[in-house]
Amino acid sequence: MIKYIVQPGDMIYSISRRFGVSLCSMFAVNPGLIPEYFMPGRKIVITVNLYRDAVYNILGTTTRLTEAQMRNIAAGRRYIVELARKNPGEIYINGPTTKKRVALTFVDGPDSWITPRVLDILKTNNVKANFFFVGTQMGYFPDVVKRAYNEGHLILNHGFSHPHFTEMDPQGIKKQIISTEEKIESILGRRPSFVRPPYGEVDENVLSTVRATGNKIVIWSIDTMDWVPKVDKQTVVENVLNNVRLGEIILMHSGPGQRIAVEALPEIIRGLRARGFSIVDLGVMLDVNPYKET
Repeated sequence: MIKYIVQPGDMIYSISRRFGVSLCSMFAVNPGLIPEYFMPGRKIVITVNLYRDAVYNILGTTTRLTEAQMRNIAAGRRYIVELARKNPGEIYINGPTTKKRVALTFVDGPDSWITPRVLDILKTNNVKANFFFVGTQMGYFPDVVKRAYNEGHLILNHGFSHPHFTEMDPQGIKKQIISTEEKIESILGRRPSFVRPPYGEVDENVLSTVRATGNKIVIWSIDTMDWVPKVDKQTVVENVLNNVRLGEIILMHSGPGQRIAVEALPEIIRGLRARGFSIVDLGVMLDVNPYKET
C-alpha cells in the first residue's frame, strides 16, 4: 500500500489512473471517501502492487494535440505496456516500484546548443541522467558526447539515423543498432547495452532483433510531451510532477530546436526533489550494467 497526500488538482479518477488501480479498490480501503470532499492535504491509502517487475501505464498529455491524435498515442502506449508485461527484463517501461527513485532520459541529441545547455543544468544541480544519442548526430558532435560521459551521464543507443524500426526488416534494425554501438565505442571506448528505438516504437520483430544484438529496450513511463509543437513549459512540468510514481523513467528531448526541455528541466528537478525523489541513472535504477563487458 501507498500512503498518499492529495495534491491540488487531484481527482479520485486521476489518482486511480495514475497508479493503475480501480475506483472500487480506492473506496474499499478508504472508508468515508466522498468525491465532493476530496480536498488537497487529505491522506488516503492506495492499494498498488509494489513489486520489482510491476509495469506502469504510460502517462503524459497535452491540449496541443487533437483527441484523435491522443487516442492513437494511447493505443500505442497500451500495446507497448502489454509487450513489456509479457517480456520482463527485456523491455523496461519503468524501474522498480519499491524505491523513491526516478530516471531522467533525453533523446535525439547531441547537438551544439540544446544538449550542452541540458548538461549545464544537470551539472549545476548535481544530477546524473541518461542520453540516448543518435549515431549520425554523434559523428557531428563527438566532443558533446565526451563531455556528457565525462560528467557521469550514460551514453546509450537511439539508432543511427532515427528511422522507424517497426517498418524495417531485422537486418536493417540490426545495422542501426550495431552502427550506433560502434560510433559510441569509437568515441568513448565502450558499447552500451540499452537501446531506445526511435519514437519508442517496438513490436515483436523489433524486440527479437534487439535481443539478438545483446541489448535491452528502455522506453518510458512518463512522456513530458516536450516534443509537441508549441507545447508550453507548464504542461511539460506538470506531466512529470502531477504524475510521478516510484521508479518513473521520464522522457525528454535534447536534440536540435527542442528548447522547451531546457526551460522546464530546472523546475522538474526542483519539484522531484521537493517530493523526496532521488534522480539516478538507468544502471542504478534497473540494477543492470548499462555497458557491455569487453
